[in-house]
This record gives sequence, structure tokens and C-alpha cells, in this order.
Amino acid sequence: MSDSNGAIEEIQSGLDSPPSSQSSMAEYATFVKMKTGMSRKLQYQPTKQYRLHNSMLAGVGFLELANVGDFAANVWNEIPIPIYAAVLMGVGGTLALAISVFAVRDAILSSRNIALLRKERYHLRTQREALAAGVEITSTCARGIEMQLDVNFRELGTELVDRFGMDITMGFGAVMVGVGTLMALGGENPLVFHASNLLSGYIGNSPAALYGLLNGIWSFYVLRRAMRHGAAAAKEVPEEGVLVVVKRRLRRVRTHAVINGLTGIVAGAASMVTATYWYGYPVLVPCILSAIFCNYIWRTRIGYDRPLTIKGPDLDKASLLEDLTHAISLQQVLAEGPAQPLARLVPSPKSITSVVDFIQSNDLFEDFCHRLLQDESFARAVLGPPANENENEELILEPSRLLADKTHFPRLTEIAETTVREMGLTRFKYSERYLVEALGCYLCCSKEATPATSQEALISAREEK
Repeated sequence: MSDSNGAIEEIQSGLDSPPSSQSSMAEYATFVKMKTGMSRKLQYQPTKQYRLHNSMLAGVGFLELANVGDFAANVWNEIPIPIYAAVLMGVGGTLALAISVFAVRDAILSSRNIALLRKERYHLRTQREALAAGVEITSTCARGIEMQLDVNFRELGTELVDRFGMDITMGFGAVMVGVGTLMALGGENPLVFHASNLLSGYIGNSPAALYGLLNGIWSFYVLRRAMRHGAAAAKEVPEEGVLVVVKRRLRRVRTHAVINGLTGIVAGAASMVTATYWYGYPVLVPCILSAIFCNYIWRTRIGYDRPLTIKGPDLDKASLLEDLTHAISLQQVLAEGPAQPLARLVPSPKSITSVVDFIQSNDLFEDFCHRLLQDESFARAVLGPPANENENEELILEPSRLLADKTHFPRLTEIAETTVREMGLTRFKYSERYLVEALGCYLCCSKEATPATSQEALISAREEK
């Protein structure tokens, strides 16, 4: 029991001061006026162009369900079509096409993340080359950049394989299955009959097999990577409370990788069987359930939002552990549901400057500004009348602009309380997930590279350029 209390005390100590490496988390927030809602009223919305989003849609978890939309068409592949089979074909084909809409929408969201991650990767590589051109390269700088590149690689791979790749292959398959199944209703025409068999058979099901193979390879990589991170953390992380959080996160990643990889492979093979034999469909039932489970686990337990390239290269194990301890301690406070969370989280809760500093350093500034702008009368009092009322008008908010008039401080504090109470726990959970990922990458980079080899790698990168 004493060890457990000691671990809690270690984590609670993280409340004393925000981690220095997050002090420039968000220096300003950018909003654009656009039409929203059914009324199409002009409102300011965050541009969100510098943030990786945990934006996977729940609907894409049902893409495996689209695979069974052709059940009636393949089982009752006969003329004339029984009435009950025709009804099932209509339902199955429509369902497959409806699910494909989620794939299109999710592919668009994923493509935005991919574009941002590619920009971040280019920026990090530029930093690495700039360091290589310098007079002196410290091992901390080298490892910090390599760590961020490693995190970026995993995130980019997840977006390309587990999201965009899945959306394209499975979405295309869902469209083919849906169209082929609906065409089967007109199977009296021999040409339509054969086209329907092709679309709802091998053409519609082969993309699922392709995705299953690619996803299996990527899931195996993620599994091995999580195992390496876990082994490194067990040796390098001294704080028991932090180590428990790290192990829990990595256990979820490993579980997701195993189930997701096996589901893709089994479902891909079963979908090819269904093109000819009905007994492939019972195998797809557990695959559908596990795909929905994996989607839920990723969205609620593994995925995270984070600002892109927010930290400099001078990172080390101590700063990452400090940040992680801080995020864990903040979650513990908010999990208790305090009515006034700022009184528990901010050293000087009556100081609006301290409150805004806390909001900034913990990635809540954009949420804070968004809530301020939703109160239009107060926003007009703080910011003055807008320059124009045109759509796409851009607004940049900085703390100095918000704190210019002391008479607004009480209302600003209320908005800050609401922001922390409603969004704080989510943001701190996301921060914890990212920091565990970053810590694992840093520890593995530290094991694989000495200062000398890090410098040689940077110089080599410059020469190859």
C-alpha cells in the first residue's frame, strides 16, 4: 500500500508547475467565419490547420458489414429470384452503398491529417539537416528530432494504412458490392446477371483481401514497435505511477494491433470465399464485430489530437517524464469532477494571467477562444466590432488582445472554468497518449544511437541531400 501511495504522490507533484516544454503550446488561435448549422448562420470556426485530429468516424467500423451485403445475391444466385431473396438483395445493396458514404467522408478527414503530417515530416527533416550543417550537434538535439520523426512515421503509417487505405479499398469494395447486389434484381437479363456476379463477387470482394494483407503487415510492425517500447520503458522509467500508465497504453496498442491485423486477414480471405461459396459468410460475422470493436478502441482509448511540431529538438527523458507526470496529475484532479477546477489546477486562480498561461500551456487556448466567440455580445465587447461581416473573414486571437481590458476578467475566468471543465479531461488524455508514444520512441532512439552515431547520421543526411 505504501508503494501505491508513493506513486500517487509522485504523480500529484506534477501539479506544482506546468512542464516547460509545453510553455509555447499555443501562442495564438486562428478562426474563420463560415456558415454553420441548419440556419447557415455565419460563425467563427477554428481553422485547425496545425493539429493532428483523432477524427476517425464510427461509421467506418461497419465497412466489414458491407462485405455481407451481397449475401442474398450470392446464395440465391438463380432465376427467377424468390421474393424474400429480392427483399434481402435490396436491403443488402442499399446498406453497402450507405456504408461507403462513411468511407468517403473518413478518407477526406484522413487526407487532411496526411497532408499535415507530411508537412511536419518535411519540417523535421529540414531541422535535422540544419543541425548537420552546424558546428556542434548534441545527442539531445539529435535524439529529439529522431524521436519526433519516429512518432510522425507511426502516425503517418496509421493514417495511410489503417484509415485512408482502408477507406479507399473497403469503400470501393462496398460500392461494387452494393451496385452488383442491386443489379442482381434484374438478373433475367443474361448480361446484367453476369455483370452482377462479377461486381458482387471477385471485383467487390478482392479489395477487402488486399487491405487485409496490407493491414496485417502494418499491424505486425505496430505490435513489434509497442513491444520494444514496453521493454525500454520497463528498464528506463523509474516512477511506478508513470510506468503503470505507459504499460496500460502499450497493452491497448498491442491488443488493437493483434485483433485488427487478424481481423483484416481473416475477413479478406473469407470475402474471397463468399464470391463462390456461402460458408464464407459465417466467418465474416465475428470479423464484423471485431472490426467495430477495434474502431471503438482506437477512437476512445488509443487515438489522440496534438498540435504539430510544437516542441524544439532539445528533448530528453526527464522533460518527457515531467510532461507525462503533469498530464496524469491533471487528469486525476478533473476525474474528481470539481465544480471550480481552476482552483485545484492553477497556483493563482484569481489571476487571469495565470489562468490564461495555464490554458495556453495545456493546449486549451483554441477551445477557450472558441467558447468566447460563441458569446457574440461578449466577444464584441472584448474584441470590438468585426472589420466586416463577410464569409471567410479570418480572426487571430492572442492573449494580449483578450487581456487588454480588466473589466472583462471575471467573464473570461468563467469561460476558462467552463473550458477546463468540459474539454480539460479530453485534452489531458490526448496529451498522455502522445507523450507515452513520444517517450517510447525517445527511449528506443537512445538505445540505438550514441552521440557519435547521431552526429554521423545527421551529417550523412546533409551529404545525401
